[in-house]
Amino acid sequence: MPKHLRLIPALFAILLAFAPISAMAQQIRLITDAETQNMIKDFARPLLKAAGVNPRSVSVNIVNDRRFNAFVIESGDIFINYGTILDSDTPNELKAVLAHEIGHLAGGHLRRLREQAEVAGRVQAVSMVLGIGVLAAASGNDQSGELGRMVSGFILGSSAAAQNNFMAYRQSEESAADAAALKYLERTKQSAQGLIEVLDRLQRNQSSRAAAAGYLRTHPLAEDRLNQTLNRAAGSPFRNKRDSSEDVQRLAMAKAKLTGYLERTQTVLNRYPNSDKSLPARYARAIAGYRAGAGPAAVQQMAALASANPRNPNLQELLGQMLFETGQATAALKPLARAVQLAPNEIEYRLIYGAALSDTGRSQDLNEAIIQLSRATQMDSGSARAFSLLSRAYGRAGRTGEADLAAAEAAFLRRDIRLARGLAKKAKQNLPEGSPAWLRADDILALS
Repeated sequence: MPKHLRLIPALFAILLAFAPISAMAQQIRLITDAETQNMIKDFARPLLKAAGVNPRSVSVNIVNDRRFNAFVIESGDIFINYGTILDSDTPNELKAVLAHEIGHLAGGHLRRLREQAEVAGRVQAVSMVLGIGVLAAASGNDQSGELGRMVSGFILGSSAAAQNNFMAYRQSEESAADAAALKYLERTKQSAQGLIEVLDRLQRNQSSRAAAAGYLRTHPLAEDRLNQTLNRAAGSPFRNKRDSSEDVQRLAMAKAKLTGYLERTQTVLNRYPNSDKSLPARYARAIAGYRAGAGPAAVQQMAALASANPRNPNLQELLGQMLFETGQATAALKPLARAVQLAPNEIEYRLIYGAALSDTGRSQDLNEAIIQLSRATQMDSGSARAFSLLSRAYGRAGRTGEADLAAAEAAFLRRDIRLARGLAKKAKQNLPEGSPAWLRADDILALS
């Protein structure tokens, strides 16, 4: 898979009664893509403000899972499956999902859910999840994997009375999150129709899983939630308000990119046939072709899209990425520089620009690579990738001490303490004693 759409392992733990943490750790694969993540953040920002939550305190993550689902964890992070993005027919539906999750966060539902679990007397430490409705169906869904087995383990390990009280409480929190979502949508002058559509989808899915008794225990009947939402939304002056054309296009482009990268080629062509000449369709086909190995044709298609949309940083960056990854680092510089110019705060674009500059073999480009990558480490001092790329650039420039220091920073961030210490010691040997870089290497030794 091309580097632009990166999959990152993240630990997501649910701690149940008397179970060791490691036994309950599950890996969730996250997708890092600036275009899609920026869209989600922009959709969530006004809703978070309406809920009185600082947007900077909340991380929104895209999960590599095709199912329609979203959930929050107690730390305050929101997780949304890429399948939710693909299956959202309108931006309003996606915003409704986000509004529901923000309702859980703002209402402190996860903290109270943990307290209720502790009151039940069966759970010592719980980092529970609350979602839009699908995740908790895990206890009756054979596709839910380890998470479902863990939830089922909790249910089976509880007494019937404690279980019923706990699940009844959980049901009330889901209804409360629906009500909060309606409030946030109205405060931001948005329609509640998206939430109605989402709950209607859940109701249809629930009806098709009539045997999923566990689902019925963990969530209110979707039909009940739908009816409550319909009644509450009836008087909203924004009921029929439409999404902006900009939001519609952003969602269409995000869906095209995710489809092109993550769905099978035939699925892409079925959804975006060659007869479809729209920008999203051409975008999806170019990405799918690139992923399938048709590099030159894909580059040509992306070049046409980037040329026709010169102010779109995402198209400029993806063209540059394709050129870079097909061995054309010098040719990649122009679109990548344009992407950074159009989106100066987007660290991912600056990183790939710096990487391409490092690979041209020209000394002036190498100097610029160091400038760009140093700036990236200043933008995000917690990016191990940025320090690794900077180390490579310094190494190619023959600046050994600085290369070792940047590599030590990367190792320290990855928590490879032994490697970080070794590199910091090497860096000190090749840096002027008492210089800022030498002192930083000394700090790493002290901290590790």
